[in-house]
Amino acid sequence: MKSFLRRHWGALFLSLIALSFVGAQVFLSVHRTTAVKQLYFADRLTEAHRVLIDEYNRVHEGHVKVIPIDFPNADFTTNERKEILARFLRGEGDGIDVFAVDVIWVQRFERWSEPLDQYFTKAELDRISDEGLQSCYEDGKLVAIPLGLVRGTLLYREDLLRSLPGGERIIEKVKRGITWEEFVKYGEKVRPVAPYYLFPAAEYEGLICVYNEVLLNCQPDYFKIHGFNFETPQAARALRLLVDLVQKYKVTPQAVTGMTEVSSYDYFRRQNGCFIRGWTSYGRDFPELTEEKRLIRQAPLPHFADGPPASTIGGWDLMVSKSSTEKGEAIAFIKFLLQKESQEVIYTRAGYFPAIRALYEEDAYRTKYPELTDISQMSTHGVHRPSHRDYTKYSEILAHYLSQAIRGRFTVEDALRQATRDITSEKIFLTQGQ
Repeated sequence: MKSFLRRHWGALFLSLIALSFVGAQVFLSVHRTTAVKQLYFADRLTEAHRVLIDEYNRVHEGHVKVIPIDFPNADFTTNERKEILARFLRGEGDGIDVFAVDVIWVQRFERWSEPLDQYFTKAELDRISDEGLQSCYEDGKLVAIPLGLVRGTLLYREDLLRSLPGGERIIEKVKRGITWEEFVKYGEKVRPVAPYYLFPAAEYEGLICVYNEVLLNCQPDYFKIHGFNFETPQAARALRLLVDLVQKYKVTPQAVTGMTEVSSYDYFRRQNGCFIRGWTSYGRDFPELTEEKRLIRQAPLPHFADGPPASTIGGWDLMVSKSSTEKGEAIAFIKFLLQKESQEVIYTRAGYFPAIRALYEEDAYRTKYPELTDISQMSTHGVHRPSHRDYTKYSEILAHYLSQAIRGRFTVEDALRQATRDITSEKIFLTQGQ
């Protein structure tokens, strides 16, 4: 446990600073005397968030005002954002009413959230996609509501590939879904001056998403069979690929071991990279990159030839703080975000896949957004990370050893052995502390 704290002291220190800032902001606002009910909403603000919050405040002017608390991508990794929210909610203050969590955080944050079963009818829940609701339960209780979904994807510069030998042919393979074997072979052959393939390999959740895709390509039911034991041939094969991309094949630069999602995108843009593992929301995550986005295409992620393709399902769920004094208003705001018109804004302006069925099923939307039909069909390749109350702790441990192996500081076998042992020790520690 001490080694875990030593590894993450920098992120925790940053979280404390940011938490103080957020706490001060909320404290000053909460203590203003006003007849208008103030609803504090914590999330990373996209253009869609701003449009919808403005519209909600306009309709409810004089009665309710949603006040956003922003966690911009440029300032906070997902891990830092998680720690800030957890520390704030742990204090049981009423400064945050609605907060967005990564789909994999729901079990971690359930202890600080309001159970939602009593607020949503069966008819209302039936409007939500099964894929969206899958992450919203803990022990059979509804504790979250999906805002929007994303999936892992392969992004590539079509113009750069066309300029390479055999580029036209590789583009066609990539569009259909290329195997890792073909993908690596082509990178070794052409050796472009620009980076060939980038993926975030810093010690954070983004690396876990990358590893999850390769691991579940090797064995789709891995976590059902093995749980958090990574001393297996499948786990070793998945990590060996990520290590070899950097250390053996050298189609990925060593620099990725210091990159999160945001910094990898920036490097990809500045260095004119060929391929990068990203999210389907890329086009809306960086509104300032208008020209560069025009050149980028999306395709299925590479996969081993002997396994099914896998794409990590991500996205954000909404939860209501158990300590909120405005629970009724919080539920009303969440229901507003689930309306068809709101979900359309979330799709077009934030790049999140809709969380409700209507946009996939109704003729008007299918005609307007024909790509949603393909998105719906692609869900067969979507894979979830394992749901577990202590997942975020285990994830941080695993991310550390994965990143160290990719750096060449651990062998694949030693990294996975130590990660498994540390996770086991963490389980023992948690049991003893209960």
